[in-house]
Amino acid sequence: MHHSELTEIATAELKQHGIKPQITHTNGGHIEIAWRVVPEKELRRVITSKTGSDWRARMNLRAEVRRLLRADNVALKQETKPKKHPELAKALNLPQEVVPLPDQVSALRGEVADLTALMTRVAKVVGSLRDTVAAQVVPPPPKPEPPSSRSVKIKEYLSLDRWVSLSALARDTGLSPKQIKLKLDYLARLGELTVYQGQAKLNAVEPRPKKPRGRAAHKAKVVKKAKGTNGHRHRIAAP
Repeated sequence: MHHSELTEIATAELKQHGIKPQITHTNGGHIEIAWRVVPEKELRRVITSKTGSDWRARMNLRAEVRRLLRADNVALKQETKPKKHPELAKALNLPQEVVPLPDQVSALRGEVADLTALMTRVAKVVGSLRDTVAAQVVPPPPKPEPPSSRSVKIKEYLSLDRWVSLSALARDTGLSPKQIKLKLDYLARLGELTVYQGQAKLNAVEPRPKKPRGRAAHKAKVVKKAKGTNGHRHRIAAP
């Protein structure tokens, strides 16, 4: 810092009020700044060092000068705000442009029409995408038809030495509980199985003889008819 900076700060503060100070150097290596506001007032003075100091010295010197000025009833000048440029102030004071109401309504209608057209295009795009996705989805295979009860031999799922639950039969055969009950009741009437408390088991019975068919059936019928005569031939009476 220059050695006269503190002196310049005090001098500038006094010159704002039209006061010209007297600056003298003391024998102790300091600078004395003296002034008198009017001849009737006492002489005011502040002493500062010739060497530089920190910012606190500058602030303290300025505060001391202002305190003495207030003691002499000198009104301190306030910092004036910069004036606005006349052209800028005029531009800021101009009235805002007001859009007529019919123009506002027309602009609003235009925006609504644009939004409606946009929504229509979006709906078409979404619809086409939905149709494309639906066309690409593979339909699930049809459910298999339930097996016919006639084709299921329920005796093949039963055993002679253990009981089988009706729920297990429904699971293994694929038949409904009603179909299983009908089959079991029929076989139970024939004596081929036993049903007890929701379980079924085969009975140890001899297999029924198979009925003859075709020529064997015709031959058996003739033999049976012949046996019906008890071995005697009918005599024909003489005329």
